[in-house]
Amino acid sequence: MVRARGLVVLTLATVVAFACGGTSGGGGSKGTIEIGSDLPTSGADASSGLPTQYGAAFAVSQVGSVDGFTLKFVPFDDAVNGKHDPTKGAQNVQQMISDTKLLGMVGPFNSGVAAAEIPVANQAPLAMISPSNTNECLTLAFDYCQKYAGYTASSLRPTGKNNYFRIAANDTFQGPAMADFAYDTLGLKTVAVWDDQEPFGLGVANNFAKEFQKKGGTVVARQGFDTSSKPDFHTWLNRAHAAGAQGIYAGATSASYGCIPRQESQGIFPADSYYLGPDGIGDGQCITDSGAMANDHMYASQGVADANSNTSAASTIAAYKAAHPASADTAAYTFAGYDCAAILIDAIKRAIEANGGNMPTRQQVIDQMAKTTNFQGLTGTYTLNTVGDPTSPALQIQEYKGSAWTTVKNIAVSSS
Repeated sequence: MVRARGLVVLTLATVVAFACGGTSGGGGSKGTIEIGSDLPTSGADASSGLPTQYGAAFAVSQVGSVDGFTLKFVPFDDAVNGKHDPTKGAQNVQQMISDTKLLGMVGPFNSGVAAAEIPVANQAPLAMISPSNTNECLTLAFDYCQKYAGYTASSLRPTGKNNYFRIAANDTFQGPAMADFAYDTLGLKTVAVWDDQEPFGLGVANNFAKEFQKKGGTVVARQGFDTSSKPDFHTWLNRAHAAGAQGIYAGATSASYGCIPRQESQGIFPADSYYLGPDGIGDGQCITDSGAMANDHMYASQGVADANSNTSAASTIAAYKAAHPASADTAAYTFAGYDCAAILIDAIKRAIEANGGNMPTRQQVIDQMAKTTNFQGLTGTYTLNTVGDPTSPALQIQEYKGSAWTTVKNIAVSSS
């Protein structure tokens, strides 16, 4: 362990020890502490949600116990009819709250679900830490939040206190990062942009468009689509092509038909046209939905760095893959899910210690989460600021190459 700002913080060596079956403080004679998760683990979102759940569960199972308390992982699925659902997510949080042994949760995966869950968890209170939420309005105050997202950071916190944390870079970084990559690296000058009219998709598309235009690029055929059912994109695609688009940016997720336009662009756009998007499309479902147009001209940003670029994480990654050998069991946020569980466990440990070795309250866990400083995880080193954001997040650009999404660039940013 190392001490930072007077706090006890797990080092990466401790995180790696999770994969070796290490425990903290012996067995579980004091009782059980539960850690929940809320992720979309069925339907179109499962290709991202399940591997993230597996990562979080792996961290919990490898720790086993903390200061005499047995740890138990309790997963929830927020998908309804194959798609992440805010109402279901809020119901899951209510169920977690009713379980007095459950002291915190990993998730949710989607920003729209987070907007429904945060007010519920805030009143309990219950600690939340998301590996993948990126909508900036979940934590930051911008004058456009109410209009475009339908909420503000303060409206999501009825108690006036914060209980929500995340490790992903928000959309004020993710959208512009892809815009910079499209303009500077791919050489694109004209891009068509669409969104799924959800908080995440709309936000990241707006941020992409703003940065792309700032760099001198042209945005054409800007449009939002109702994705409560599958849209027909053909008319829009023809309009985008006629306007000179060299590629498309999709502010969407695979569950909101994010890559259907790629499939439907066949015969309208050439195969070597570019299809770009946020982390919501960087999964296997997108490739399936892209059909014959799935190729190496597809790029997605991800809100965390690639853990494989961290050589110190190699043994933990190897242990995870030994337990989960299927290629589909590892996705962009698998090890971010691991890190979120590890950060939560660290906060619980410190809360137990501060409470004289006894079961802490949920508020005590939140208090310790807020003090997280220089936590060395697999995907980065995390200090959480006063609104729950990481002070130095990182993200990555991935290309679909061969048969998998492959990292082509890691990008460090600062939100402090």
